[in-house]
Amino acid sequence: MSNNQLQSLSKIFNQSFFRIPDYQRGYAWEQKQLEDFWDDLINLEGNSVHYTGLITVEPVKKENAEKTGLWTDDLWMFKNMKAYYVIDGQQRLTTIIIALNEILSKFDDNETIGGDDEIKYLKKKYLYRSLGDQCQSYIFGYENNNPSDEYFKTKILMQKSTSADKEPQETLYNRNLKNCKNYFADKIVNLSKAQREEVYEKLVNRLKFNFYEIDDELSVYVTFETMNNRGKELSKLELLKNRLIYLSTKFHNVDNIPLDEFDTKKAMLRTDINEVWKTIYAFLGKNPNDVLDDDRFLMLHWIMYYKYDRKESESYAKFLLNEQFTLKNVYSEQIGINDLKLYIISLSDAIKAWYYMNNPNELPKLYNAKSYLERLNRLGYHSFIPLVMAAIVKRAPENELIKLLQVCERFNFLVFELTNRYAYTRNNEYFRCASDYYWDRRTLTDITDQIIFETDGFDINGAYCGWYDENKFGEYIKDKFAKDEGFYSWSGLKYFLYEYELYLQQQATGDPKVTWEFVKKPNSIEHIYPHTDDDPYWQKQFEKAKNGRKHILKHSLGNLLLISQSKNSKLQNASFSRKKSYSKNGEKFGYAYGSYSEIEVAQNSNWAEKCIKERGLEMLLFLEKHWKIDIPNKEKLLGF
Repeated sequence: MSNNQLQSLSKIFNQSFFRIPDYQRGYAWEQKQLEDFWDDLINLEGNSVHYTGLITVEPVKKENAEKTGLWTDDLWMFKNMKAYYVIDGQQRLTTIIIALNEILSKFDDNETIGGDDEIKYLKKKYLYRSLGDQCQSYIFGYENNNPSDEYFKTKILMQKSTSADKEPQETLYNRNLKNCKNYFADKIVNLSKAQREEVYEKLVNRLKFNFYEIDDELSVYVTFETMNNRGKELSKLELLKNRLIYLSTKFHNVDNIPLDEFDTKKAMLRTDINEVWKTIYAFLGKNPNDVLDDDRFLMLHWIMYYKYDRKESESYAKFLLNEQFTLKNVYSEQIGINDLKLYIISLSDAIKAWYYMNNPNELPKLYNAKSYLERLNRLGYHSFIPLVMAAIVKRAPENELIKLLQVCERFNFLVFELTNRYAYTRNNEYFRCASDYYWDRRTLTDITDQIIFETDGFDINGAYCGWYDENKFGEYIKDKFAKDEGFYSWSGLKYFLYEYELYLQQQATGDPKVTWEFVKKPNSIEHIYPHTDDDPYWQKQFEKAKNGRKHILKHSLGNLLLISQSKNSKLQNASFSRKKSYSKNGEKFGYAYGSYSEIEVAQNSNWAEKCIKERGLEMLLFLEKHWKIDIPNKEKLLGF
């Protein structure tokens, strides 16, 4: 490395321009990092400076830029400027450029900052410049195969697109860019002209960096991996992308095919890696309300693709980065170009499956499987995530997929919500099943039969050996009643009540009246006979019940109601007749206008102990039929 003198942005950007290479992650800074940066900037007083960190770059020669085909619009700038790849520091530089853009946009081009440089000159130095009317080049940005390239130019710097066929993608990284722009826009909008000039001066002159150029003999990719602890730590998925691109440059021509053909094959692999990661991050951030975790996805795919091993934490990352995708395996021909190609194709297929497993309502196909995916999404996939992922990736016949989803849902509800077993029960076995199915070592039908047997099967001697235990549910609820909680604190209550609501909806052949998103909220379940029973109606209805008995009745299954909208506490404690028909200012809150479960309850003229018992028994009968089990001692289970 060279040039370790502290430098300001003004000096770093003196006749230089920068590109973020393809192995780098996108913009990852979030609110916390932005706030820390802004605080550091604002707290600079007097003529003090702030050490902002390391910027590591790799010089780019014009002939090498020409070979990539990614610098077409920028080649003219090589005549008078130095070009660099940003190896480390891109998060800080991106943040500063966005902040500068927001400041400079508040001035007219012919204005000056501090009476010195004109705005149009500063834009040419830090943002973009043109070669006549021929093309516009950006001083800092992405290579043009990056999904953030067009977005950064048109949505962040607000310039016209130079590529009519490109539509900026809304990815997780691009959303971070947008949030950064909005953050600084909000900070700058109320500043005076003098205050904006002061912020500008701090950005370009008083933030100081160690500016290093990587020597030719150092591996850029290895350097990048060793720097991942600065700023916001790189995810394992981001590190893996860098590793695969690095390996794509190291394959030897073992088949002795023509050199041009072999170089093309390696270049295509690198392009494919970029395209796959572009797809992965597009799907991870496709639903802004439920952004999927990249490393969790990588781990789940590893379980499906390789042999599962849970001997140590993050074993998936250690396997991928330290054992599988290594230079040693490339040089020893343990892995080749086709191995990498198969792996990334599998990643590309798996991310789509994982997205639709989390957002089944967006599935373009598998219409009949949607309802079962929605159930598992609500209940939790538990140990079956990699197996279901494999079934979707391999496009299992729909009848086999539906059967699998049915038995997985039944296993999870009976074993975890009724029997209350540990969440990791049998995950080791079913993780192995996922890989066995993916690589055709077992059929989906065989695995499905195994799940059925392990749910509530009998051995060859007729002894029960399933993981579902009907007695454990009774013990679990009994313990809850002893704590004055009853069914109300049953972990499976919301899922069960929603399934019961869907059943009533189906019986009524009507449209949905309540969503799962609402059900997940804190106040979606109401005690019909309320917690606070100071209304004269309730005191009369339950005057014979002792205090301990009242707690049992309040928390018994039949007294718990899934509602369609939140109600104020006064209405929750009101008499039954008022709860049934209450409306105010034309808005109807009563049971008679609510969910199908509320409408069913509203058919009662009064609400007493008998009603709680009868409704509870009806609900347990539904549970038996829906999940194909027998529940002994139903009245006792309900607290009667």
